Amino acid sequence: LGELKFTQNHLWEKEPSKDQVVKKIENWKEKIKKMELNIKHKDDNKEVALGTSKLNYMDPRISVAWCKRNDVPIEKVFSKTMRDKFNWAMAVPPEWLFNEEIAKQG
Repeated sequence: LGELKFTQNHLWEKEPSKDQVVKKIENWKEKIKKMELNIKHKDDNKEVALGTSKLNYMDPRISVAWCKRNDVPIEKVFSKTMRDKFNWAMAVPPEWLFNEEIAKQG
């Protein structure tokens, strides 16, 4: 009996109650579920070309002006190839806004 108590005693400073153990197991299950979901989302997003809409549908001046207003390096938003392709948009001022007049021009 003394040896059994000695081998189990080192596991915890204070032996947890059944409720505490159940709660801990539930917390770990939730953590595992979140991690599995994150892995699934990461895997699913590999097939989505996230830059496509930015490249094909957004006026690059909108992104450049936003970057300048929020002190975000343009390199974080546009790749070198896109910066070269849209070099005409890089000179837009930070306060530039897309409005009806600009939409009618383009």
